[in-house]
Amino acid sequence: MMKLFIVALVLLNLLLLPGCALIHSFDKDLNSQIDQWVKQHDYSKALDTISYVLKSHPQYRKLQKRKLKIEKAALNFEKIKLREINAHIEAKDWQTAEKSLNYSLARLPDSKALQIAHREFIKKRAQYLKSLYYQLYINKAEWLVKNKDVQKELSATMPDEKAGKKALQQHKQDIEQVYQQLVVCGIEGMNIGDLELAEQCFLLAEELKPSEALRSSISDIQRELFKLEKRETLVLSKKGKDLLVSAKVTMQSGDLKKSQKIYRKIPVEDKKYALVRAFKQELNSRIKDNVTTRIEMGRKLYSQGEIKQALAIWTDIRELDPNNEYLMSHIERAQKVIDKLEELKDQKATISPPANKKRE
Repeated sequence: MMKLFIVALVLLNLLLLPGCALIHSFDKDLNSQIDQWVKQHDYSKALDTISYVLKSHPQYRKLQKRKLKIEKAALNFEKIKLREINAHIEAKDWQTAEKSLNYSLARLPDSKALQIAHREFIKKRAQYLKSLYYQLYINKAEWLVKNKDVQKELSATMPDEKAGKKALQQHKQDIEQVYQQLVVCGIEGMNIGDLELAEQCFLLAEELKPSEALRSSISDIQRELFKLEKRETLVLSKKGKDLLVSAKVTMQSGDLKKSQKIYRKIPVEDKKYALVRAFKQELNSRIKDNVTTRIEMGRKLYSQGEIKQALAIWTDIRELDPNNEYLMSHIERAQKVIDKLEELKDQKATISPPANKKRE
């Protein structure tokens, strides 16, 4: 009875091993199974299984030779996926970034780099969501400020009208709710060092509900912003300062490609300063809008059969956003269609027309 229990325990442990790697290691044609895993990017499963292969296995030597190649392929896969994930995060394409992360971690669950990337992704997405919520309150605050006088006029015109009273009451509640959120936004901005956000939130809060405390905070922030801008202008290298000015002028003129090229020439040590980071953020935003607009422009041409014109537009913006997979898929599809049309054209040119037979 005790022996049966031990055997059962051993079998249970075998089944609980990650991916049943030990069980697979006894397969006689394991090399074919490894081929399938590598094709599916299941590098971790392949490597775990190889690590359990005994020297007595008929494919032992062949599998040991493959191990190094699989490790290199896994590292290359990790590198490509990290670059892809970062590109999606940069483009604020959070859903695609998460899908890519989940897929990558499923294939390489022990990858430290992917685990770190996942934690950073969660952190950055949370920050972005918070910024969106703040933007909603900022937009609502701007609307409330804009309609403040109109609301007062409506109330004064018909002071005893029920609907007017109800609207005024709702307006006051909206102001109080948005005011509280703007104050939180301003404090958060100060805590994370985003003084521009803090200034914007406090200025709107002060317009909704003026107070001496807010005015004092705004003055302090503006003094810090002035000192920061002045200090950063002084600490930027001459080359960095000149290139930043040139990049800004070029961006304003609409030449985003040139502006992007100029920005890349700014020394790395200068790119850490807020002035340069703020410019990069604005440039990225403009590039994203431009690429989105022109992708759609190309799609319309493509749907009308103007394949070459669509491809020309997409190819032109590829330099602006080379990691945009959505754009690349359009370029590849259009190129395949054009190649196929050229192939059919060549075939038609090589086919000779049938000779006319003379009647006897």
